[in-house]
Amino acid sequence: MVAEEMKRRARAFVLIETDPGKEKEVMERLLKLDEVKEAHIYSGEMDLIVVLETRREIIVPSSKRVADIVIDKIQKIHGIQDTETIIPTYSKTKWSERT
Repeated sequence: MVAEEMKRRARAFVLIETDPGKEKEVMERLLKLDEVKEAHIYSGEMDLIVVLETRREIIVPSSKRVADIVIDKIQKIHGIQDTETIIPTYSKTKWSERT
């Protein structure tokens, strides 16, 4: 059941640079978006990595849907300076089911 649901979803990873000291504030705002499934602060060139998930659609390509989310929702959040979006071309996920 989990594998079938994954086939109907598109995932993307967004690297985000924030204003200095705004990482946690931006993270909380990101987590309010339905499409944001995970948000992680890390040390590196960027400040956050976000996992987006959206439904695959027949008419609108997944890459367009992801771009719309990044441009229309994420980049408009106060405190974000820059983003870089990664859309996997092939993925495998190891899932464990809890009993």
